[in-house]
Amino acid sequence: MYKLCYDPMTGKVVTIKLLSANSEQHVFIRICDSPEFTAFLIWNKVQKTPLDLNSTIEVVRPVPPRDLAKELTDLQLKVTALESKAK
Repeated sequence: MYKLCYDPMTGKVVTIKLLSANSEQHVFIRICDSPEFTAFLIWNKVQKTPLDLNSTIEVVRPVPPRDLAKELTDLQLKVTALESKAK
């Protein structure tokens, strides 16, 4: 059985994983002119629901790192403002 592997930065298929019966041994096949890729194409062609090499996944951009020092300063200013209003 084969599984498509996607690049998380582009969302495009980059390799194909050949899953073996022994789950400890997987073969990664590059999308290029090779005997392994040709074997995948032949296998894929006869499948009831072939794998789509043009499929993509959603790309989730990384969240920028938080500036904890700025957040702490902002919170300290808010506390100071609340303390001055309470007096």
